[in-house]
Amino acid sequence: MSDAAGDPHAALDEVARILGDARSVLLTSHRRPDGDGTGSMVGLASLLRAAGKEAVLYSPDLIPRRYKWLPLLKGLVHRVPATARFDATIVVDCADLQLLGDALPPPEVRGVLISLDHHAAGRPFGDVTVCDPDAAAVSVLVARLARRLGWSIPADAATGLYVSLISDTGGFRHANTNVEALRLAAELVAAGAQPSAIASRLEERSTPGKLKLLGSVLGTLEMACGGKAALLTVTAEMVETAAASWDDIEGLVYWARGIEGVVVGVLLATARGGGVRVSMRSRDNKLDVGAVCLGLGGGGHPGAAGCHLDSDLGGARQAVIEALAAALKPKVPTAPIDP
Repeated sequence: MSDAAGDPHAALDEVARILGDARSVLLTSHRRPDGDGTGSMVGLASLLRAAGKEAVLYSPDLIPRRYKWLPLLKGLVHRVPATARFDATIVVDCADLQLLGDALPPPEVRGVLISLDHHAAGRPFGDVTVCDPDAAAVSVLVARLARRLGWSIPADAATGLYVSLISDTGGFRHANTNVEALRLAAELVAAGAQPSAIASRLEERSTPGKLKLLGSVLGTLEMACGGKAALLTVTAEMVETAAASWDDIEGLVYWARGIEGVVVGVLLATARGGGVRVSMRSRDNKLDVGAVCLGLGGGGHPGAAGCHLDSDLGGARQAVIEALAAALKPKVPTAPIDP
């Protein structure tokens, strides 16, 4: 694995060289793709195609309903033939190879494996890995890459990259919003991204099923850690009873985080394949939930992270509360040692 001695800028130079020479590129992200992964895939695919290269979008899982309208996704594939050959495969927004499951094609298919990521807590992988926690979203890394290659940003790319950016900054409300993110947003709008239209598609639509599910989930509210943690629970039965979809659980964790005095909000969701999916959101990054989830077998950012626990709801709830209690425990300063 090459990461240019941990320097994301040097590693990005290497990626630019590889893509400059490449003719065909496979693009993918972690299982259960989200806004950052999907948007940055679309943005990078648009840039590559504008440069005259073949770019294939690949996801073994279905794209969530709220992102299906994004450009280029109609051509996305859910399997890669064993006979396919790519010069490079780029995995975006993935902090750990395990988050891909068994979805990654073998070396003879994928070519050079490149990871573009920005999670502080994770396990880097790939022949070339670019990881910069200072990047608010993977779209920031894609934009840096485009500048190195001298590529202008087409309107389709601008739309995808804007979705990536607002997804991981919470619409520029999260603590990771910085000068580079805001400058990139302006650049993307100038290139054709339409903030009002994108916001309408992502945030301003709902369904009766989603609202019924919200009511059921709010009824599960549990406070822990002296009121510093709030937990919500969603089960398959709740989703079915509300006539909702699993896409509708996205964002429910923020209802827990938004409670007065709460430092961290948690959503526990029974996973369709077994076990429990855990999502954590910290208020103003006061607690590094990426580190908490890393200890539970997952990972993420200081303000947003998740993991999967192979247990029932009761066991998962207990494990999460114990991990949060340990993380929230006041640190006792070490007494100086007398000479």
